[in-house]
Amino acid sequence: MIRRRPFFLLVATALAGCVAPPDDVLADLRPGRFVEAKGTYVGGIATVTEIDELPRTADDKADKVEIVAPVTAANDHSLQVLGRDLAIDAETSFEDRDKAERAPFVPAPGEWVRVKIRTKGESKRARTVRESAPREQFKVSGEVRRVDEERRELDVAGFVLPLAQDVDTTLLGGRDPHDPLSLFLADDQKSVPLSLHLSDSVLMGGQFSAGIEWNDEFDLDDTRDRDRTKPEARAKADVLWLLGDAGSYVFAEAAIGRSDTIRQNGDDTRDETAEITRAFVSLRATDSLQVIAGRQDFDEEREWLYDEVLDGVRGVLNVGPFEVELGAAIGRDFAAAVNSTEDTGLLVGQVRWQLDADHELGAYVLKRTDTTTADFEPLLYGFRSFSRPRYGFGHWVEIGGAAGSANGRDVRGHAFDVGATWTFDAPLRPTIGAGIAFASGRADTDPRTGYRQSGLQDDNAKLGGVTSVRYYGELLDPELANLSVTTLCAAIRPLRSASVSILYHGYRQDVASAVLVDTSLRTSPNGASRDLGHEFDLVVAYRFERSLTVELTAARFEPGSAFAGDTAANLLAFTVRTSF
Repeated sequence: MIRRRPFFLLVATALAGCVAPPDDVLADLRPGRFVEAKGTYVGGIATVTEIDELPRTADDKADKVEIVAPVTAANDHSLQVLGRDLAIDAETSFEDRDKAERAPFVPAPGEWVRVKIRTKGESKRARTVRESAPREQFKVSGEVRRVDEERRELDVAGFVLPLAQDVDTTLLGGRDPHDPLSLFLADDQKSVPLSLHLSDSVLMGGQFSAGIEWNDEFDLDDTRDRDRTKPEARAKADVLWLLGDAGSYVFAEAAIGRSDTIRQNGDDTRDETAEITRAFVSLRATDSLQVIAGRQDFDEEREWLYDEVLDGVRGVLNVGPFEVELGAAIGRDFAAAVNSTEDTGLLVGQVRWQLDADHELGAYVLKRTDTTTADFEPLLYGFRSFSRPRYGFGHWVEIGGAAGSANGRDVRGHAFDVGATWTFDAPLRPTIGAGIAFASGRADTDPRTGYRQSGLQDDNAKLGGVTSVRYYGELLDPELANLSVTTLCAAIRPLRSASVSILYHGYRQDVASAVLVDTSLRTSPNGASRDLGHEFDLVVAYRFERSLTVELTAARFEPGSAFAGDTAANLLAFTVRTSF
């Protein structure tokens, strides 16, 4: 195993100057990105020749679009630009070229205007109409809805425009969806909007979070007062440095925090941290090859394999719809808080096949190394399938096997996690779903043990809400080992940025055991029954763009016959995050 050194800083410094040449990355332009599309008139038709992704801010909503273009036709009630009619009403404001308010005017055909637009359904309203000097290129800024490479069309916020044959496309950081920065920015709990622009290539942001968690009867014994209260606060600062136009970049993050554990009839503890949480460089070595080195997120969609920041190197090769990733890492040691990864290493290989915009297939092999007495060195391999449409049927399938060793025992086992959701295109955007997960186990006296996860997993994903949930239970939160978990879930969106999710989990061991791996409970099953019990979770969340997140989680675990005679455990947690 590679020895730990502050190598991520050395590698980042050495590679920062290596910038790949610019490439056409139109194939990586996916719906949901916020872009500025520019173009000229070819044969009288507005044709896009350049697309630049923009750093998205809290004000850049899906219904927002801004256009600078000549007017085709206009009257007192509407004007037409880029082939769309825009309604003008009493709330429309008018400005001169200096942004000063002026009386309403009707632009003549061919006159250039800057129009800020709001969309409601299929109708579009001109919110502000400003005079503009003629330009060499028209401009449309908004969210990408669709890219049709075969028909050569781009849909930006409802404005469908033809694409030139050679479109100069620059994405922010040239990121693949599996790039650690992409996964970081897509994570509703980790991400920051990077809204401070020190220059065109240097962006900054940060986050402050505070929360409190109450643990009630986590020992499942109401005769002893051992409840806990856990307040915490954390602040972090992030810097993104874009290296030219080829998609290379450097990203760094530093954080400070404090967490307390207040114990009923016990000693209180406090933990203060100051660390470099991320520091890595991503280089576009060629049009299809990306190399990432440093302290980075080893993360994936459902966090079933891992969700951990490690010091390592990864290479990602894209060949059409296929993607191959190889990576090696060691635990965080230099400039890091004490953590469970310090004496471990990771080797991983993955292959992904993007069937369409919503459906992905994959296969992987993962090996963890360990120099501690725990000897936790599982070898995991498997296949996976995900489908995540905005509406309709979605699914997940995980099928895996395990070998290696753990705690002096050989690991031999298999596991699966399958489930489906249906999201209705209706008021409240309701989602319902069901899933079952299983990991084989063995008796406590068996010289072998059953399936184990990597120990780096988080088992955290979205199930119809605006924020992620622990899909094996917010309170029990177990590792999928010698365990089956049946889950039912439902979610609604009372507001576009708010959700209410309810989940039910039923737990049974594959083989009755006195060991329940990596759970939040402070007690163990009796080893005589497989019935562990069940849990109900309620997660209420509000997420205003990426600048404010508020989450309230309540959970109750009802023990089964494996905890005969024990009382229920309860969890209540509240978190608020503000980002910039």
